[in-house]
This record gives sequence, C-alpha cells and structure tokens, in this order.
Amino acid sequence: MGLLEKAEKIQTDEKVIETPAPVTASVVEPKPVKASKKSRRERKAEKPKKTRPVKEKKIRVAKNIPVGFEAATNLQKRTRRFVDFTVSYGWAVPVIAAQGYMADPPDITYFIILGLLLTIGNLGVLPAYTNRSMGNWVSRTRYVNVRGDNPTWFFLTIKGLTTSFVILSVFAILVTLNGLSLGDSTLGMIFRVIGLLLIIPPLIDYAMYRRRSNGLGLWDTVFGGVWMVKTGKSAEAKGWLKRLESLGDFAESRGLLKENEDTD
Repeated sequence: MGLLEKAEKIQTDEKVIETPAPVTASVVEPKPVKASKKSRRERKAEKPKKTRPVKEKKIRVAKNIPVGFEAATNLQKRTRRFVDFTVSYGWAVPVIAAQGYMADPPDITYFIILGLLLTIGNLGVLPAYTNRSMGNWVSRTRYVNVRGDNPTWFFLTIKGLTTSFVILSVFAILVTLNGLSLGDSTLGMIFRVIGLLLIIPPLIDYAMYRRRSNGLGLWDTVFGGVWMVKTGKSAEAKGWLKRLESLGDFAESRGLLKENEDTD
C-alpha cells in the first residue's frame, strides 16, 4: 500500500500547474542634472552692490588767532628774537672771532660749555617747564594754538634751532664755495651735505611767513597753527619765575613793550 500511495501522490503533483509570480516593472529614475557653473562676471552681477555713504566735503576754515587773544606787536616780536638770539647763540660770536682773528687763541673750552648750557636751558629747559623762552619772558609774550592752549614745548625748541640751521648752512656753503676741505672722509662729506640741506627749512619758513595772510611760518603751520600773543604779569609767579617776570618790567621801563605798536 505504501507504494500505491506514493505513485498517486506523484501523479497529483504533476497535475498541479504552477502559477508564475507577478513581474514588477522597474521604474528607471532620471539622473539629476548638474547645474552649470556660472562665470565670475555673472556671480559679480548677482551680488548686490554695497552703497557707500556719500562723504561730505570738509570745508577748510582759515586758521586765525583764537578769540580772546591779542597778537604781539612788531616791537615785542623783535625784542623776543633779539633776547633769544643773545642768550642761545650770543656766546658763539666771541668764540668764532677768537678762533678766526687771534694768532694764539686762548683755551675757551669752559666758555663753550657754559654757552651750550645756556642754549640748552633757553631752548629746552625753559620751554619744557614754563612753555616760554627767555625772549618770551622779557617781551611779555607767549605762544598759543588754535584751541588757545600752549603748544608742545618741542615747538619752541625747533623754532629756536632755526638760527643754528642757518649758521651751519652758511658755514657749509662757504666751505664748499672756497674749496676748503674738511677731510676726504665720509664724515666730512656727510657734514657738507647736511649743512647744505639745513638751509631749506629756514627759507621755506621765511617765504611762508611773508606770503601768507595769517602770518604763519613753516613750524607754526606744522604744529597745527601757532601764534605769538601778548601776556601780562602773573600774580601766581613765585621764586625764579618771579625773577623772570621782573625782566619784563625792565623791558617795559626801557620802552621795549609799547602797546601802540602796530601788529603784523
């Protein structure tokens, strides 16, 4: 019986028709299209341009002496120049005369040292501590800027050194024109070149002072506008400052500070 059952089972299996599995249609997805690269000009055109704020043109205002100050008189200016030259460079006159005209000049080393100390004191120490030189104290003047304040002490120093620039330049010019020699070394050549160049600032200063309506020279303009104005006696002056004030009294008694003198 077992064999018959197996044979029948085989026959029934052969009659069963296998139904095919359904075929699913595969959908092909399209490939993404790459965006074309834009040129540099197109990218610049797309960027919004930054609008810059329109800058207002600054109107140049003529620099004039600040309100509340009175310009120094011509006589006060001449007195200031004379005193400052005498204190700062007066000692050099006998030194040059002794070296040039005496066959056997004496040793004047200490005299030169004393003169240099006077120059340093008048062009460095006094401006740094009092904002005035000896000439300012005697002529009763001082310097003010556009704000009515004292300029930096270096202004008085560089302004006072203008005389030394002229002296060195004249010496260098005379040496060059007369064919004199300071030695063929590099140091001698450097001295001649520097000496010739030092004449330029004083010439520019003089030309600007004469041609400009506000009377400002080179250094006055470089430091933002500086004027010499009148000043009176200070009640707070004590000690050595009071002695400097007394120099103004002496100049006034000699008629060097006339108030009716016309200003520039």
